[in-house]
Amino acid sequence: MVAALLSLVASSTVDAAQGRDPRAERERVRSDQAKVAAEVDALEADSAEVEAALAAIGANVADQRALLSDAQRAADQAAASLELARTQEREAVGEVEALQHQVRAVAIEAYMRPITADPTVILSAASVGEAAQRQALLGFRSDRDAELLDELRAAREDVALRRQEAEAATARAEQERAQLAGRVDELEAAESQQEKFAASVDERLDTALGEAASLAALDKRLADQIAAEQARIAAELARSRPRPSSARAAVPSLTIANGSIVSVRGIRVHTQIAAALGDLLDAADADGVRLGGGGYRDPSSQVALRRANCGGSDYDVYQASASTCSPPTARPGASMHERGLAVDFTYNGSLISSRANPGFRWLDANAGRFGFFNLPAEPWHWSVNGR
Repeated sequence: MVAALLSLVASSTVDAAQGRDPRAERERVRSDQAKVAAEVDALEADSAEVEAALAAIGANVADQRALLSDAQRAADQAAASLELARTQEREAVGEVEALQHQVRAVAIEAYMRPITADPTVILSAASVGEAAQRQALLGFRSDRDAELLDELRAAREDVALRRQEAEAATARAEQERAQLAGRVDELEAAESQQEKFAASVDERLDTALGEAASLAALDKRLADQIAAEQARIAAELARSRPRPSSARAAVPSLTIANGSIVSVRGIRVHTQIAAALGDLLDAADADGVRLGGGGYRDPSSQVALRRANCGGSDYDVYQASASTCSPPTARPGASMHERGLAVDFTYNGSLISSRANPGFRWLDANAGRFGFFNLPAEPWHWSVNGR
């Protein structure tokens, strides 16, 4: 998976070199990386892969949030431009209406006091001064009327221009609104992808941390190592998650009672698998493979840990994600050990920590016929369902 993510990064470098839009290419690469990361099996992948997947999915969500913010700004700007264009159109229409009113007034005045080209109007003046005054008045009225008509013509042209601008602004605003709606959908899809993967990581934390607690008596160094790895994953989960999930996880069902637990050669398990475990150990002995291990772990110790690390309420103890605790702590009932349905096997007294271990090789070849299945990330851990 990590190699696939690196391949996607390399492809983005090539795209940039070919002159493509760097931002669009970054979005495509991050989206593709998130899709690849979402395919990681959080329960079986190694810690590095899970951390890388969380980071890739988180980066995609952050990118989509930034793109949504940009789209919101663009939509707001388009809406403001549209409002300005409509205001300018209304003002231009108002100016036309005012000029039309003036033209009507001029028309009425012209009707009541018509301008005449008859020279007797000037010649009949009592003096040269009055004749000049009449000539100037006639010229002024003529120029004023022509200027008013020119203003009306220009105002009407301005209205047509403003209307075109308003129509263009309307189209831009509708386009930006559609872009914004698309960005909302992209972000919701990215967040849904993130929450789905985060839920599987929460389940992994419960399983792995519960396993670490069960291993403490058999191999404290390995138990501490597992706990440290899961703590890093929990920290990455907290960083990459934009907000805490509002979903309330179901309280794990603790269906295994103390009275149902029995010991099989020192390995405490539920009576449901006791006979199968005995048969498995007998078969291993017959093949010269000496197996031992640990099984059942009392849930009450996990409840006490949760109260100490997560909080005192029932929600804190039984429902809150392991990643919200300090240090991260599995929910009670999450481990198959707490049901008595899992065994951490040892070979010749040491925990089976490698798939190359002779004990693992024997179990890999034979355990399935006794109803035991391995959790791939943990060579020592075998349960009725491989969890």
